[in-house]
Amino acid sequence: MSVTIDLSADKRVPFIDEDGATIVFVGENFAGGSYAMHIRNHPGDTGTPIVSLAGATAGTQGISVTYDTDYIYVDENGDDQTGPASLVLIQIDEATIEGLSLGTPTDEPVILHYDLHVTPSGAAKRVVSRGKFIIDPGVTI
Repeated sequence: MSVTIDLSADKRVPFIDEDGATIVFVGENFAGGSYAMHIRNHPGDTGTPIVSLAGATAGTQGISVTYDTDYIYVDENGDDQTGPASLVLIQIDEATIEGLSLGTPTDEPVILHYDLHVTPSGAAKRVVSRGKFIIDPGVTI
């Protein structure tokens, strides 16, 4: 099952979540799998993506996954729970973000689209997340 999650990046800094996990999948084990994510102007665009990410080591541009058997999360009732989860870290370096075009006019955010494919070890490839990839132009240059 795929979830829709809009991601927001700032223009002149790297895209990486400070908590170490951009997207958490409770009950899933994606560690040791393969990963792909494209960012494009519109869903269904063909040709070369604006940004293409694949599996990478944490701390470098790409997608890395950590499997935590004792992940603490809040359930739908607001209660703390502990269980296994895959923590998917998406990193896009500052140079890549800086190389993307500004909006028109330049003070408007750029709205792109992404989807994230995961092929868990021993399982079929699937889209686990999709949504808008929004780049805020910021102020500091």
